[in-house]
Amino acid sequence: MFTAAIQKVSKSIFPLFFYGSKGSGVLGTAFFIDDKGHFLTAAHVVAALPKGARMGYLGNIPLCNFKGKKMGAVKVLERNDDLDLALGIIKKDQLPPLKFAPKKALIGQSIALCGYPFPMLRVLQNKSLDVSRVRQYWQPTIKMDELRPRLLLKKKFRSFLTEQPALPGMSGGPIFTLNSEVIGVTSAVWPRHVPLKSGKSISIENGIGVELSEVKKFVAKSFRDQAFNV
Repeated sequence: MFTAAIQKVSKSIFPLFFYGSKGSGVLGTAFFIDDKGHFLTAAHVVAALPKGARMGYLGNIPLCNFKGKKMGAVKVLERNDDLDLALGIIKKDQLPPLKFAPKKALIGQSIALCGYPFPMLRVLQNKSLDVSRVRQYWQPTIKMDELRPRLLLKKKFRSFLTEQPALPGMSGGPIFTLNSEVIGVTSAVWPRHVPLKSGKSISIENGIGVELSEVKKFVAKSFRDQAFNV
């Protein structure tokens, strides 16, 4: 069902790396939104950068040729923790941008999550980083519900629930439609235990996405910001 959309989205997402003297890893997922190198991710992704580490970009893993490639520079231009959104720029080796949907997804609509969960990184003998086992992951789901600000987990933005949760490492990735249009950004997971009459309980997890209206507002404000001229 999502075959055509995934072929397009797969070329526009990338992992945000951190690297430094204390090790390397993947902070989360990001995606390009225009042909000038601007990208979106979640605020908590860039906030997780370890002290003393740098943020880096290696391109469209695993589809690109990354052998012998050095980390590209990543600059965060705008970050809003209340909306859990961040916007940055990468000036070299940009990927095709994704488009925003003209309107929000409907409850019950088929959508998909994506990103780079549980990346397995290795440092080789020559001290280069082996990212060959960093893979893209796709999670088809549906939009289950819409949430007002502060209604759930004290989130201050308009959000929506997805039937399936995102895995760690997929935060910041685009949530997209069958037409490959972005309708939200992956933000969090809502886990809970539901008691049963038997005395046992079942564990349930749903995903939380930043609503399209909040994403568009954040991007528009960022581009209006005078400090945004780079």
